[in-house]
Amino acid sequence: MALKILIERHVKEGKEGYLIELLNNLRTELLSQPGYVSGELFQGRQDKSTIFALSTWQSELDWKSWKGDPKRLELEERIEPLLTKPSKLTEATSF
Repeated sequence: MALKILIERHVKEGKEGYLIELLNNLRTELLSQPGYVSGELFQGRQDKSTIFALSTWQSELDWKSWKGDPKRLELEERIEPLLTKPSKLTEATSF
């Protein structure tokens, strides 16, 4: 069963472009990850400071492997200072 990961981030004013650049770098790394199916970025319509990343994984094991990957952790460390509050991560399965 596929696993969906939704990450909600609230970016500081003026840092949107840099955040999107880092998220695109992150997405480039994802392309070589086992079990990665797809990913999309969204911006809130009413609140432009809210950026959502949605990814699909073949399995929970594939996601957990990427979640702990040093490349991902390094990029996340660069992302966190751009945010007004911690990222919110939600895991869900399709039915």
